[in-house]
Amino acid sequence: MLRYVIGLVAVLTIFSSCTTEVNLTGEYTEKAVVFALLDPNNNPSNSGDGHLFRIQKAFLGEESAFIMASRPDSSYFKYEDLFVELIEYDGANETNRWQLDTVMIGNKDEGDPDDGVIDFFGPEQRLYRTEADIPFGNVNIDATLDYEITLKKRPLHIGVGDMTFANMDTVASIADAVTDLVNTEVFRWNTPNENSPSFPGTTRKMDLFNTAGDFKDYTLRFDVAERARQYEVWLRFYYREVVQSVETEKFIEWKVSTLELDPNISDWQVSLSSESIYSRIGSEIEAAPNVIRYIGLAENHATDPHPNDNQSHDFDISIRLAGDELYEYIDINNPSNQGALQDKPVYTNINNGLGLFSSRSTVPFPGMYLSVSAGQQLVTGTYTSSLGFVDD
Repeated sequence: MLRYVIGLVAVLTIFSSCTTEVNLTGEYTEKAVVFALLDPNNNPSNSGDGHLFRIQKAFLGEESAFIMASRPDSSYFKYEDLFVELIEYDGANETNRWQLDTVMIGNKDEGDPDDGVIDFFGPEQRLYRTEADIPFGNVNIDATLDYEITLKKRPLHIGVGDMTFANMDTVASIADAVTDLVNTEVFRWNTPNENSPSFPGTTRKMDLFNTAGDFKDYTLRFDVAERARQYEVWLRFYYREVVQSVETEKFIEWKVSTLELDPNISDWQVSLSSESIYSRIGSEIEAAPNVIRYIGLAENHATDPHPNDNQSHDFDISIRLAGDELYEYIDINNPSNQGALQDKPVYTNINNGLGLFSSRSTVPFPGMYLSVSAGQQLVTGTYTSSLGFVDD
């Protein structure tokens, strides 16, 4: 999705420069493109890998945008001339600031060359980062505070090695953006509920199929987080696959529903359709001869969040949360919101630039297990009987 929007930005830059003399390129104006989603789960203090920022520039030229997009030098600033800061605020007061460093990644998806979307260069890309091993120290963001990203170009009178906070403070930024963060501290699971007296026993059990032979939906209940505009409910189903006596642990994962915040509701309820869950498992896992499958991870598995309760680990439930700006970005780029003859708008909250600076987070509830009747339905039911599941 991100590569599509940057490509669209480049195309719009070309056409916005048109004159009555049909000079398609016109005079080039350097424009920063920034994409960053802050997530406290990525803090080094949470065993995270730090925070990554994609910082590039829009390009302009007489060649095809598809060709120019494939060349890194069309989109990169000179890293030795760019000074990038992340600044932390408590209200109007600055509480911390960090200079960002660069890092090369080598696993970017290059995209489909035949899908009509501008795919940027890959698989290597230069990103900016905050990590524990950079000389600027651990960067652990705080979900109760606000953050600003600023980009500054090195003026000629400042040497490359002299780009310090003190020397660059008088230099005006070429682009900047501010965001608050999704705060999950007040989020609370009500069903399932780790505070229930029966936890981790029946609280973790998913009765998706009852003894009367009927599908039985499962209801999630939770109290909302602060500054989260959108909620996505995700399920992950674990299973073990045995082929020629070799056992392999696998999982499938899918989004169940998407909810937009209603400020009048504090206790949310989401119904998980049990029939849809069985149908999804049946369509995602391929039937194969001579394959035996077991439900869930093995008891006392290393990744089992409840290793001592003698219950299998069949499902994880998680909720992914999006901040205001990310919600707006997703909403504008949702195909259902675009008519066939409408121009597609470009969302940005970057001052004097293009892109997105926002926040997200994830709240998991790991370690759910199926009831006996629900597990039996996987073995013999209409949607999954051909998949080779057996009781263990």
